[in-house]
Amino acid sequence: MNEDSPHLTLYVHIPFCVRKCPYCDFYSVPDTRIGEQQPYLHRILTELQYQRHWTQNDPRPLHAIFFGGGTPSLMHPNTIQTILSTIQTQWKLTRDCEITLEANPESCTPQKITAWMEAGINRISLGVQALNNERLKQLGRPHDRAEALQALHHLQTSGIQQINVDLIHSTPGQTWESWQQELSEAASWEVGHLSCYALTLEPDTPYHTRYTQGKLHLPEEEEALTLFVNTRKFLSTRGYPPYEVSNFAKPGQECRHNLNYWEYGDYLGIGASAHGKWTDSTGQIWRTANPADLHTYLHHPLPPPEPLPKDLAGIEWLLMGLRLTRGLRLNRYRDITGHDLLRNTHEIIQHRVADGLLALDDIYLRVTEQGFPLLNTLLSELI
Repeated sequence: MNEDSPHLTLYVHIPFCVRKCPYCDFYSVPDTRIGEQQPYLHRILTELQYQRHWTQNDPRPLHAIFFGGGTPSLMHPNTIQTILSTIQTQWKLTRDCEITLEANPESCTPQKITAWMEAGINRISLGVQALNNERLKQLGRPHDRAEALQALHHLQTSGIQQINVDLIHSTPGQTWESWQQELSEAASWEVGHLSCYALTLEPDTPYHTRYTQGKLHLPEEEEALTLFVNTRKFLSTRGYPPYEVSNFAKPGQECRHNLNYWEYGDYLGIGASAHGKWTDSTGQIWRTANPADLHTYLHHPLPPPEPLPKDLAGIEWLLMGLRLTRGLRLNRYRDITGHDLLRNTHEIIQHRVADGLLALDDIYLRVTEQGFPLLNTLLSELI
């Protein structure tokens, strides 16, 4: 596979959660419906066969598999094992295929970790989100600091190959000084990967409602910008250079599935609310989008793939590729759209290069450190 050929990865969405966090807009259902785990498993197995049928002429092996949610760690380990076994009957896996499971601390027990590893999981993404109890309560998390530290200890003594820790900043009342303490502790764990997301107000979430009612006060724009910029600087000095807007990793520890997504590779989406993107042998890009409703997903026919217009594909590549620290490859844009990115954007790009917000060479267009705080503005100008 040459550098410009997209990898193929697979995403499985597990919607069950202990409870819905007030900031989260990912599709999930309460674990009181865990009784639907078995029919959900059967539907996933059926969809795996369906997806393989319409990609049957694709010889690419899976480069990565990602179980996201929801809270995949709520599922019985045998369920995860059954899904992985079925995947391997339908697709080849690369020899070093990265297989990630998102887990919450309260469900991350030594017994489950062992069972996950036996099933084939080699990477855990741990949803810590905060390292003090006040912020954890504020974020509506079902665990406390002690449970988070205990889960991390279990993971680090289990022999699991790769660990990611998820954290959230720019929460009500947060200062750089307090956040730096949390970052310092997280970096001292020497895990391979840290994700540090700024809290965003998504429509139709309790946080958004409270904010519009004046009941939730977030850091001012300048304070949030300080948290964002200082996070990137601080983690770089601690051996975690940023490879994407909000993701930091030791060299070689980047998340393969997400990196493939940002590089506009191909990924199959399995489960309720899951989306997929696949390129056929002619270069045509196809989209899949499952319903974000458990009953509909379980009992109605799966929606067919739909072709994606090249101009829209180009916009998507811009939106994702410029999130990467190394930027987007210009020839990849040409392969996707049939056009030269610089043809219609040369004046804008040169202007922003002169401003120090973009950098351009023969291979990449990228956002500079000075430009990342203005990423949305830059994307709007280019699109």
